[in-house]
Amino acid sequence: MPARYLDKLNDPVVRDLAWVIGAPGLVDAKHPAYLNRVVGDAWCSAQLHSCESWLTMLDNDPHQLHNYIATHPTRRLGHYFESLIKYWLTHLSDTQIIATNLQIQEPQRTLGEYDFLFKDASSIVHHWEVAVKFYLQQLPQSEQHAFIGPGTRDRLDIKLDRIFQHQLLLSLTPAGQHALPNGIRLDMTQAFVKGYLFYHSSSHIRPGITGISKNHLYGWWVRHKLDAIPKISGASRWIIPSRLRWLSPALLEKNAEVLTYFNLVSKLDAHFKVSTDSLLIFEMTQEINGTWLEQSRGFVVHQTWPIIDTPIKEKFQDNS
Repeated sequence: MPARYLDKLNDPVVRDLAWVIGAPGLVDAKHPAYLNRVVGDAWCSAQLHSCESWLTMLDNDPHQLHNYIATHPTRRLGHYFESLIKYWLTHLSDTQIIATNLQIQEPQRTLGEYDFLFKDASSIVHHWEVAVKFYLQQLPQSEQHAFIGPGTRDRLDIKLDRIFQHQLLLSLTPAGQHALPNGIRLDMTQAFVKGYLFYHSSSHIRPGITGISKNHLYGWWVRHKLDAIPKISGASRWIIPSRLRWLSPALLEKNAEVLTYFNLVSKLDAHFKVSTDSLLIFEMTQEINGTWLEQSRGFVVHQTWPIIDTPIKEKFQDNS
């Protein structure tokens, strides 16, 4: 993703929107199992380039975007991600959204839903299944099953299997065909999957992972008190962002509240005395103009992580 352009944007929600459009995906679009079924990085980069003027205008006056997000309140990152996609597609030239979150029903059960159905400027009808995910490499292996969510409730291979072996095939079922609006025939069915993979701080090599893009975004993870927190600079400061600020790299004003390393450690000690929840933290450094820019990010997990109370199954709980 062209970071130089992203860093021209100041509003955090506009930065998130630009990240949604242009960030590299998690899935390898050229992998044989996923061929032609993934929204590729080249297309996303081209879209970001074409949206630069619009995004700059929004950054100068973001109230319309803020109002839109405010009408879709959520604490879940996945829902926020979907709202940003919908806002983008709604404002994309000559693009018509046909339906979002359209349920597919059988007489006794719900099979699933179409996340996004839309028609582009060439009258091609698209079906997108979308997801934003964060996974930690819990095992020293390069297979997808080695990566689990910070809350240990989902796993990378299970999520991708569900997308590609279930969600993207719904249109082939009688119920999926019946759910489509009258006259709509799908031309392209693809996954739009973005996020980060996190590697243990002791690992200096990111292995190639079958089906995962070599350009995927990544960070580190450490166990509280058992591992040192990586630092790019002795002058670094830290923030513990809210979940809805997990997408784009953080950019803060020079007078923003940031934590010294000592204060960060104190907050982590206090947190893990009463909770086993993993925390995502950002390392920030100060630019010449005084603003604070994210340099790295990572999860700090409890010493007992990843003890899994409930076995991860195919129908896992998705807490994005």
